[in-house]
Amino acid sequence: MATANAPSVVGPVPFADVCGARPDPGPLPKEPDDDDDASAATAAALPGDARRRLRWYQGTWVARVCVPGVVAIRQGSFAPRRGDVVLASPHKCGTTWLKALAFATMARGAYPPAGAGHPLLRLNPHDCVPFMEMLFADGSAGSRKMGALPSPRLMATHMHHAILPASISNNPDCKIVYICRNPKDMLVSLWHFTRRVQPDLAFSDVFEHACEGVSFSGPIWDHVLGYWNASKESPETVLFLRYEEILLDPAGNVRRLARFVGQPLSPAEEAAGVAEDIARLCSFEALRGLEVNTAAGSGSLLFPNGAYFRRGQAGDWANHMTPEMARRLDAVMEEKLRGSGLSFA
Repeated sequence: MATANAPSVVGPVPFADVCGARPDPGPLPKEPDDDDDASAATAAALPGDARRRLRWYQGTWVARVCVPGVVAIRQGSFAPRRGDVVLASPHKCGTTWLKALAFATMARGAYPPAGAGHPLLRLNPHDCVPFMEMLFADGSAGSRKMGALPSPRLMATHMHHAILPASISNNPDCKIVYICRNPKDMLVSLWHFTRRVQPDLAFSDVFEHACEGVSFSGPIWDHVLGYWNASKESPETVLFLRYEEILLDPAGNVRRLARFVGQPLSPAEEAAGVAEDIARLCSFEALRGLEVNTAAGSGSLLFPNGAYFRRGQAGDWANHMTPEMARRLDAVMEEKLRGSGLSFA
């Protein structure tokens, strides 16, 4: 393959093929400090879990290891190019799946989805599409790596829409694809994922914190509403997707995604079943069964690749929440989303 700087190369290309291993947050810090804009009083009032891993930044809860990268992005370390696509999501809402679908859709010219040598057969989706917060936490090295990627570039973030810099949120040349999920399933997935590093974490703690607005990507209602409202105001630059709707019609949503990024499927591609090929390549069953995505696969220091493939279904919350818990979270979301036109009922 040609180098990333060669004019013959058209993106997106796998981040790992150009820049090496995915950005890694390193080990979690043991104790909080108060050198960002979080108030000491607020931090001190949080349960131990949240204190070690979350920081209150610009009205949102951010994973503490991500704060340096978020600050760098807001201060201008990232310079968007025409054609850039940012994948946005709360934690544990289908991010891995969206990365795979978006990469396979946008890169289908260079990497036919039915081809035996497709990058997603040898790389985890997170090795193909980097998280901006992790990348730019690396300072100038992160900027150089992002600059090395050929256009159009594909990247991801868990940042709230409210804290995105205007260069992303108010840029007609930079598109955002957002995915969300039923909050009840999101919390169950978050709990299972977090227990990889906190095996004693109780689901009831995760649930209580989320209902209070204190969680990764929290408050969750603010995260979802920010992108929902943006998609209504600027549907040409913000695409709002639901995990459950993609489950019901993956190929149809591949077509929708392709149109949104300006790469609609041609009549020849439709006749060849390219949308179905992409959906099949990126299906939960196909990705989970690959050697690279097994529990023994590579990954960050904290989470092996297998951690990103648990069930891939909707409705698992019923196996973990009491009816009373479900009603309570539904009521919280209904109150917070009232009048927006958005509902998870």
